[in-house]
Amino acid sequence: MADSSPKCVYVVFGSDAFLRDAYRRQVAEAVLGDGDPQLCVSRFDGEAELADVLDDLRTLPFLAPRRLVIVDAADEFITAHRSALEDYLQHPSATGTLLLCPKSFPAGTKLAKRVAVIGMTFDCRPPKAKDLPRWIAKRAAKDGKQMDRRAVDLLAQWLGPDLARVDSEMTKLALYVGDRPSVTAEDVSAVVVATADVSPWTLTDALTTGDVPTGLATLDKLLTKPGEEFRVLGLIGWHLRRVLKAKQMLIAGRREADVFSTLGIRYGGAQTMRRLLQRRSIGQVGRDFRELIRTDLAMKTGRDARAALQRLVVALCQ
Repeated sequence: MADSSPKCVYVVFGSDAFLRDAYRRQVAEAVLGDGDPQLCVSRFDGEAELADVLDDLRTLPFLAPRRLVIVDAADEFITAHRSALEDYLQHPSATGTLLLCPKSFPAGTKLAKRVAVIGMTFDCRPPKAKDLPRWIAKRAAKDGKQMDRRAVDLLAQWLGPDLARVDSEMTKLALYVGDRPSVTAEDVSAVVVATADVSPWTLTDALTTGDVPTGLATLDKLLTKPGEEFRVLGLIGWHLRRVLKAKQMLIAGRREADVFSTLGIRYGGAQTMRRLLQRRSIGQVGRDFRELIRTDLAMKTGRDARAALQRLVVALCQ
């Protein structure tokens, strides 16, 4: 929290439970200090009576600098009492802090504008796909770690906007690399995405070399529990984006060594990627992406995910 001094009102809005819990803890720490939450925190739901909430806000705190009054699922409460809340925030309690937790909180309302002046808001909507890598990099920095681009992209593709899982896996990665300041894609593979004693790199290697039997066998080992299908699809999408980026850079006249360095392709991987780029035209890579989209659609419309992924692996190896 950029400003840790306690405010008279906070709003924590959005659907991501991990972010909501994290920001609520930050607010409680800023407001209560060393105070006992059992003595100076009140909780209400969205059907609470306004008078009860205001009474608690105006009740002097016991053995704490301020009293914290939380209204969970506050959309209904805000709608029913918007005008009264606006009036209250003109002259808020000197010792009470109101924490509203709605799903949405439009910035253009009179209430939101007043909160912006005297309080703080926290946006708990999950990050969009394009913003997720930045969130992951910032999360790594909290542990004093830097992640190379391949590591960030792979983690984003594998876990998606599941911030609680990302946070948990980042903690494990920090412990895994120890004093080393950087986290690599190989670390992510070893700690996060390895499943059933098989590395997901085995699948991307098979796609790169066009090895259908190994690709299908690895796919079978990766699909060990429900939900893994979309993570595997994300991994394949990550692989295809790297292939497309390499083709585009080569067509633009970039040196092969520069291309491989930019994409983090080293040692033996460069040899197999070179053969793949020679084997696949830019038009074929475009068709590969269409196959990826068809597979995603098939999985989301209830078709057999394993069979759809098997067809995709075969198509990409041809």
